[in-house]
Parts: sequence; C-alpha cells; structure tokens
Amino acid sequence: MRIDPAIAALRSDGALQREAQARLERVKAAWLAEPGTATVLQALERYGEGAALADCAPLAALVSEIGAAHSLMGRLMGAMIGSLRENPLGHVPFRHQYADGLAVLQLAQSGRATLSLLQYAPPKSGPAPDSVCFTDGERYEICLAGMAQARRVTVTGGGPDKAELACSSIRIAAGSCLSFAGLHETKLVDRVEGRLIMLRLSRPAAKPLPSVEYCLADGALLHRAAGECHESRQELMLAVLGAMQRRDAAPAIASLTLAGSESLRWQALRECLALDSAVGFRELSRLARDGADPLHGPARALRRDLLAQYPQLAGVEREPCLA
Repeated sequence: MRIDPAIAALRSDGALQREAQARLERVKAAWLAEPGTATVLQALERYGEGAALADCAPLAALVSEIGAAHSLMGRLMGAMIGSLRENPLGHVPFRHQYADGLAVLQLAQSGRATLSLLQYAPPKSGPAPDSVCFTDGERYEICLAGMAQARRVTVTGGGPDKAELACSSIRIAAGSCLSFAGLHETKLVDRVEGRLIMLRLSRPAAKPLPSVEYCLADGALLHRAAGECHESRQELMLAVLGAMQRRDAAPAIASLTLAGSESLRWQALRECLALDSAVGFRELSRLARDGADPLHGPARALRRDLLAQYPQLAGVEREPCLA
C-alpha cells in the first residue's frame, strides 16, 4: 500500500498535525474577532434571544444585500482556503455535514439562531424528491453564487394526516433572497447548474411544533418528528430503554405521558405498554377517560382494540392494592 509522504510525515510526528489544525483555528479566531464579524455576531445574539430581524440591522443586511454577504464570507473563505492549501490535511473548524448533494457549514450559533453556509450540488444519481419536509421556524436565505431551478412549496390546507400543497417555480441566482416562515413554507431545489452557494439565517419557533413530511403527489403525511431537540433526546432515550427491555423504567416512562407534546406523550405510552402492559394500560385508560386531553380519541380507539384482542387487560385497569 502506498502512503503519501505528507501523510507519512504526519504519522511520524503528531506535532505537525496539531500545528496544521492550530493554523486553521487561528484563521477562524481572527475572522470572529474582526469588527465586521463581531457586529454581525452581536446582532445574531439579539436575534437568537427573540428580537425581530428588523431590529438586528447588521444581520438583516447580511441576508438581503449581496455586498454585505460577500464581504463577510469573502474575508473568511479567502483566509481559510489559503490556510487549507498550506495545510491540506487539516479540518475546517466549523460544524459541518454532507448528504445527498447538500453540504452545510455552521458558521455561528447563538440562542435559537443559526447562521450557515450551504452548497447544493447535483447528486450523482437518484430519483427526484417525492416528498417535502416542513419545520416550525423562520429562514432567510441569500444566494452568493451559482444558479438553480427550485420550487416554493406551501401548505394551503388539509388536515392532521393530509395536506393540500401548492408549488410555484423559483429561479435562484446570485443576489436572490428567499424567506420562509412556520410550518407552511419551504423550498425544493430541483436542478443546480454547477454549484449553488446560499447563506442561511434560521431560527426555530420558541416552542416549535413537530416537523412534518408530506408526499408531493397526494399530500399524505409520511412522517412526524419532534420539533425540539430536548424532546428528540427524550424519544431516543425511550427507544433505548425499550430496546434494553428495562421493565423497571416503566413507571418513569409512564410519567412522561402526563405532560409534553402529543408526540412525546404517545411515544412514552407505546414504550410503557411494551415494557409493562399493566402500567401502560392503566395510563392508556386514564387518557381514554379524559375527554379534554388531545390524546383522548386515539387512546379510546387503542384501548378498544387492545381489549378486543386481550380481554384480560380489563383486570389491570385499577392500581393494585398494596395492603
């Protein structure tokens, strides 16, 4: 196996790798310390705390004026690319991810607000998207370079399990500005000419509703996910406890059915039923009796179906006597 001399040098002397990374970190620190960047970050902090974008002038200019966006990003990218040429095996010191032709570089985050750089590239293969996702928050985007054909997708009506979707064509080019609000608007990039570079400012709602994914063809609901990271972590913990068959955790899981989003409460109920049918069924019966609870209808239907299949569950509805 051939090992490149540059990689062999790094393997033989760890200090070289640490120094390469330190140089990239210094570029980032210098950019963050620049007066222009610091002004934007102060505005990002206010916006992340809940201020209106109109009251955060440097940030508003960044996502509405191509000159302001180019100035901020040009200073960073010029220095970072130069440092990468000298240290090609270093890692860009920003959180980043890549999937299906979309690369995301998180430049800054404060409170609920995030400033990111996005690159769309044509995927090497694969069918066109057949679904669309909506998240509860607001996004402002400005195109820095490239061109693309896209669609603005809007939810115009529907119900809990199906949405009425409307699409309008968008031509994106350098200087194009887009904005999306709430669970009713988003975009789909259909065709990219070369590369498309977008600067995005995003902020989820203070108490975001669950994110949803709909089928483009008929608007059918395909997936629903927690809108808050905290709830996502709780759902993951529920899944882990269920996979570990931790029956002793059933009472604690049952307590999660009392408060929180409908999605988290229902997931807790499902895991509780799987781990301890008696504890879980008592919680299910409680929800089925509470006509004011949003889960009343689904709980009644599930209780009815379970009793039809397992009549013995009727004997565990009441708490056991501890005497």
